[in-house]
Amino acid sequence: MVKVSAKEIEFVEPYVDLKVKPVDALFLIAIGLTYAGVLVGIVYLAAGEDFLKGLRHGFLLGFSLGGLSYLVVYFNNNYVLPRIERVFIWWIIWCGAAFLIGFFGFLLTYLILHLSKAEIPSFLRQKENFLLSAFVTGVLTYLTGLLVYLFVRMRNRKEAVEKLAVEADYKLTLRMVDVHFLINSLNTILELIERDKKLLEDFTNHLVRYLRGVLTTAKIIPIRKELEIVKSYIFVEKVRKGREIVLSIEADESLLDESIPSLILQPIVENAIRHGMPEDKDKPFGISIGVKKNGKYILFTVLNNGKPIEEFRPGLGLSLLIKKLEVHEGSLILKSKNPPCFMILLPLNSQKRGMTNESAHS
Repeated sequence: MVKVSAKEIEFVEPYVDLKVKPVDALFLIAIGLTYAGVLVGIVYLAAGEDFLKGLRHGFLLGFSLGGLSYLVVYFNNNYVLPRIERVFIWWIIWCGAAFLIGFFGFLLTYLILHLSKAEIPSFLRQKENFLLSAFVTGVLTYLTGLLVYLFVRMRNRKEAVEKLAVEADYKLTLRMVDVHFLINSLNTILELIERDKKLLEDFTNHLVRYLRGVLTTAKIIPIRKELEIVKSYIFVEKVRKGREIVLSIEADESLLDESIPSLILQPIVENAIRHGMPEDKDKPFGISIGVKKNGKYILFTVLNNGKPIEEFRPGLGLSLLIKKLEVHEGSLILKSKNPPCFMILLPLNSQKRGMTNESAHS
């Protein structure tokens, strides 16, 4: 039994969780102004200086830190991230840059105050205190930048997951109604017009149900409706390929109205028909689907009696399915290669997490 991993599919840009948006840079400036203003004011007050003067000098320091931060963010997004190969390297660069922003921001502020002939506290004119203050500002800027980065990273990853859900749904839907499937289905209809009117009617009804299910179904549906879509798909494939495909379903009745992400069984069934159909055309191809509760999970089993799996590498369809399941904290498991058997493990009430992600795009 092996948990299946998707092949590499780029939905979001690399290192998206490290990228800082321009609006975040403005956020950094606002934090710098407030944080530095209040902190320097308190330091001045503790040293017996005027608090308001410290507040003004702190705002100037905050503006310097924010301005330098903006430049570093711009350089990071446009020149550093596109070239790094390991996140560890980025961390080294970011730590050094954050400290230097604070250190040189302090020096820049001191220089501006000196050139403008502003009154500088006597304790800052001492070389030891001057260098110590610059060093401490660098350390505090690094720690503040770390907190801001953790917030940005959490926000970026949440947005990436939401984008992943939308992209996976979209690409999976396109794959289910690709041009070849539609053209072959239309050719089947033309062949049945003169040959078998009753079969033509049944085929057309199932094809319409399948296409309606794929193109118009909500992202979250009851298990009952998911199974109906699979039944229609198998009927269409049975007629198109002229083969006997026997579907058996063993489902816990109490689970049929449970909500799940839509269209999670069809890619596995399609994979079975495409790669597992026996070469002996007289041999019925059996597909068995099981649905049962397993603790806090819903367990789906898709088993077939076709060709054994020799070397398994998930193609595009299963890779998209895996990405989709990951959004809902589910997983695809290859239970056995002979007979071919896949399992989907999905947490009960996982649709609530999916609905939260999708609501951001409605």
